[in-house]
Amino acid sequence: MVNSDSLYQVKSKSLLFKTSMKNTPSLYQARIHANGYSLLELLLVISLIAVLMTVGSFGIKNFSKASGVSSGVPIAQGVFAEARALAIEKGTNTRVMMHCDNRTDSSNRERNLRYMVVQFEEKDVNGEFYSPAQWETASKGVKLPEGVFYSVSLSNRGVAPNTIVSGTVLPGGAVQNCRVYEFNSQGIITEPASAGNNVPRFVIRAGSLPPGQTEPIPASGAGERNAGGFVIWRNGRTSVFRHSDQIFF
Repeated sequence: MVNSDSLYQVKSKSLLFKTSMKNTPSLYQARIHANGYSLLELLLVISLIAVLMTVGSFGIKNFSKASGVSSGVPIAQGVFAEARALAIEKGTNTRVMMHCDNRTDSSNRERNLRYMVVQFEEKDVNGEFYSPAQWETASKGVKLPEGVFYSVSLSNRGVAPNTIVSGTVLPGGAVQNCRVYEFNSQGIITEPASAGNNVPRFVIRAGSLPPGQTEPIPASGAGERNAGGFVIWRNGRTSVFRHSDQIFF
């Protein structure tokens, strides 16, 4: 038999529980009555997001330029390797031509300090070089990545400036001026010549090149040292600069 006091206690507790549940706001109601962000807090968050986006955009831009230089160096190395191999294979002189013409027509603006091509010196039926020399283009050439340019001043540090060859006919039929790196039939680099312990260099850097300029304008700030390249040893092989201090000595 159920005790009446126990039954009364159970009913009392049930009634108390229902009353407490009824008076407790639901999760939905709690969200409605929760305090929102103040205008000042929203402005601070928006300002912080704007600052982070600005810093991030500069970082992405600098990263893009750095990747352009690091991808441009192996491209240039491949061109030099092609010139050296072609010289040995054909038993003739070859040369790497770097477009270096600051005339402001569209062809020169597009190629100036970015376009490279390999040429070889032709021989007559008797295996003798023509006089004057006749050069044939070996390939259609390649371009350095966007925003990356050959630096005449950095490439010429420590050695006599490499020659400017005038009136060179490159793919497209136009006549342009070029900087030249020349190899003999043994794959030895002969132009520019080594000067003491200094050897020829090939240096590219990130920046901009306004029309009519003969040297790229480097990026500001830390980007000023955003450059890369290699030296060309007497045997025609190349070695990459491992640190910018090797370039800006």
